[in-house]
Amino acid sequence: MRLRIKSIAGLIRTKDHVDSTLRSQGFVGRSGQYDIRIQDSASGHVYRLRIPTYPHSAGERDTCPMMRLGEPSIHCNRGSSRFQSNKADIPSPIVEAANDKLAEIVSYLHSRPTLP
Repeated sequence: MRLRIKSIAGLIRTKDHVDSTLRSQGFVGRSGQYDIRIQDSASGHVYRLRIPTYPHSAGERDTCPMMRLGEPSIHCNRGSSRFQSNKADIPSPIVEAANDKLAEIVSYLHSRPTLP
């Protein structure tokens, strides 16, 4: 299973809208990225869904900071091992939960126009 990244990667919104939306969904933001933990109840392993963000300039009309969302990824928090979402090590229920979370975020981010 793959993450539904096409609908979120490249999305541009105000920094405040992105920050408030992601934080309201349980994400923690730091250093240009937002993370949320997803625990696999069967194995007890903890995974991290990460959405990177990048500053975006709207040109001369740049009255408030804008952000462009990057490609989300899932990482396993086991030691120093990292597994991308396209590897078989990420259980299907975790990928499904991440996809559901991404769909919900996209819905909230589309609820307001790109420019304030």
